[in-house]
Amino acid sequence: MPRSLLITGASRGIGRAVALHFAAEGGDLHLLGRDEAALAAVAEEVAAAGGKVHLHAANVTDRAALQAVSARIPQLDGLVAAAGISGVTPVDDDSDEADAAFDAILQTDLTGCWNTVRAFAPRLGTGGRIVLVSSVLGRFGVPGYGAYCAAKHGLLGLTKALALELIPRGIFVNAVAPGWVDTRMAQTGIAAMAQGMGLSEAEARRKAEEVVPVQRFFQPEEIAHGIAWLLNPANTMQVGQCLNLDGGVVQA
Repeated sequence: MPRSLLITGASRGIGRAVALHFAAEGGDLHLLGRDEAALAAVAEEVAAAGGKVHLHAANVTDRAALQAVSARIPQLDGLVAAAGISGVTPVDDDSDEADAAFDAILQTDLTGCWNTVRAFAPRLGTGGRIVLVSSVLGRFGVPGYGAYCAAKHGLLGLTKALALELIPRGIFVNAVAPGWVDTRMAQTGIAAMAQGMGLSEAEARRKAEEVVPVQRFFQPEEIAHGIAWLLNPANTMQVGQCLNLDGGVVQA
């Protein structure tokens, strides 16, 4: 039976991959993102793959906009909070820009997920599923990425709290923690890593791959498969859990 899902960050990366995964199953998909042109392009792909699509141009930091979108949706079976941004935020950078970057990352990656759940959880009934997209950086720290690590660690705590709060209503809340995924965000991270280490981007990528037991980056579609498992009605045992999708970097 086709499922009705809302996906934030749907215009690219993991969000787009999730949309296309469920489009192939004939899903009724609500795609939410900031980039209207990119969102429209994904909508064409979703429709071509067999999905029914609804577009919602909104920023997850805008609570009023999310509530307005929610008011137009009668019912959902699942919610995937994939919207996120990253960036370097070294603690010894005393510029106003550094503080603004820190605030923006926390507001989008952590508070944005809270805003999303607040707005759309009322549209989920018994058996509903929520998946928050954290990161392998939600499992350990990386120098210079204080804001991103804090946000992604925070998402794991939010997942655990929401899971216990919503399971009495029959709503299952879990998270995923992807490792290196071939997305625009990862490409930007590799470029920053290369610059900081005085390496070419190809060399920086090889170094990043060396710490992954399977020795490679992953495609967004692979992450979508993990998210799909957490959204599957047959999965009735995982509550407040984080599914590591990192090729063995974290083994816990």
